[in-house]
Amino acid sequence: MFSMVPPAQVFLHGTVLTDTGPIPDGLVTVLEGRIAYAGPHDPSQIPPHAERIDAAGRYLSPGFIDIHIHGGAGSDFMDATPHDVDQVFRYHAAHGTTSLCPTTATAPLPEILAALDALERYRSHPRWARALGAHIEGPYLSMSKRGCHLPEYVRNPQPAEWRQILERGPIASMTLAPELDGARPLIEELHRRNARACAGHSEALFHEVEEAADWGVTHVTHLYCAMTDAMNNRWRGTPNPRSGGIVEAVYLDDRLSSELITDGKHLSREMLLLAFRNKGYERLAIVTDAMRGAGMPDGQYTFGPRHGMLATVRNREARTPDGTALASSVFPMNEMVRTFRDLTGCPLWQAVRMATLTPAEIIGVADELGSLTPGKQADLILFDEDLNVSQVYIAGRRLF
Repeated sequence: MFSMVPPAQVFLHGTVLTDTGPIPDGLVTVLEGRIAYAGPHDPSQIPPHAERIDAAGRYLSPGFIDIHIHGGAGSDFMDATPHDVDQVFRYHAAHGTTSLCPTTATAPLPEILAALDALERYRSHPRWARALGAHIEGPYLSMSKRGCHLPEYVRNPQPAEWRQILERGPIASMTLAPELDGARPLIEELHRRNARACAGHSEALFHEVEEAADWGVTHVTHLYCAMTDAMNNRWRGTPNPRSGGIVEAVYLDDRLSSELITDGKHLSREMLLLAFRNKGYERLAIVTDAMRGAGMPDGQYTFGPRHGMLATVRNREARTPDGTALASSVFPMNEMVRTFRDLTGCPLWQAVRMATLTPAEIIGVADELGSLTPGKQADLILFDEDLNVSQVYIAGRRLF
């Protein structure tokens, strides 16, 4: 995938963050782009003639994995040009994201297919982070929970359409409202294809989420955002207007994983703590949900395609034109991890796990990515106490 990988490397004098805890003054050995050893300092694990990288007291961890990300540096994956796709990957790789699921937005079918074609071209000649399977967000959303997705393209699932999307793949996941007419066949087909069916942008009540989990839904998109809970549900003809919603289903159903946008803008400290204590770092991923305004100055930017909904970025918030709702985020992953750690007080290694191994497990790539387990790809990052990323390696090759 990436060329010019040194035959042997050793990372010394840093705190190694494993998926079970930190190892002060640890050592990581890389052979031909894969992890060979990660543990306490042991001179016998240092190959002769290995390239030595001095971590100089910094943290060494797996590269971040972002399973929900639209854009950055002024570009969006829906732009579907080589320049724009490259721009998004480069910006987020510089902040420690070594693998990601490029995420589409609600749009006409030809635009979604064009974005998938552009991603396939990048995947054949990657320059920065790894392109995992795409995350299709929409167009099969609840109109009332669409958020910043364009309303004129929100629609119910139609097999003639979604089959074209799935066949254009590879598709890692798809976010849809499971209560929509026609959702069940799509969920079942995603399950058959080993793609994750995700409930999101939805008015589903608790019993509808449970039914959807029986059909194959395994994940919930951006917990708390654009979804139902017990205090905000519409009645929709159920016997009890205080029925639980998607939030309660995430907390009560062990089949469901979820994700958090941890920029401190979308969710308050107490909401993050509630999710963390109820679901835990092994079933909650940190995502950026970043839009094209990430890494850009204050101003106006569209969400999704260039003809998408206009959002105003000010003070590191992207808001819809009426100012009443957030329109995705503008934080890269290293800042998301830092903010989550600082707001919740959780150990750094657990926050890092939520941005590495947990998302890898959620989308089924943990056999190759997400931890420092011997045999896995040597996607590594070095950063300081404030999560400032100084070095990025993919399969042992240093970027930048």
